[in-house]
Amino acid sequence: MLRLSTSNNETPMILYVKPELSATELIRKFNEIYPFLRLEIYYRGEEMSDAYHDCKLCEIVHKKAIESFAIMPEMKVSEVENLFWENMGIQISIFRKSGKTWLESSFTNYWSLERQNSLGKEMNDFMKVEPQKVMQ
Repeated sequence: MLRLSTSNNETPMILYVKPELSATELIRKFNEIYPFLRLEIYYRGEEMSDAYHDCKLCEIVHKKAIESFAIMPEMKVSEVENLFWENMGIQISIFRKSGKTWLESSFTNYWSLERQNSLGKEMNDFMKVEPQKVMQ
């Protein structure tokens, strides 16, 4: 299994999404790789409540046949959202950190995850705001 690493050689830059991952684990791993982006999972059309965050992805899917897939830094936000829908029937949204707020990336969903995260970092460096760690 190929794993690319960031410059600190600790965090893999490829995120493998598997049905047995819990929602909490997926969100945490996504945040480790992209600290200036936030992944939101929707369940039955609404943002998942904390009560469902311990559920495995296979327990909230809307498809009978679900498939694992990989998320890579060069993928566009729209591609990632489509992968979740096509492979698991799960609706997600990706938000970018801008200062103390989170912006939905719908206007820039053709940008790569890497570019979105870099822009979030630049904005936060400019505003001197630390990245938020999600669900430690």
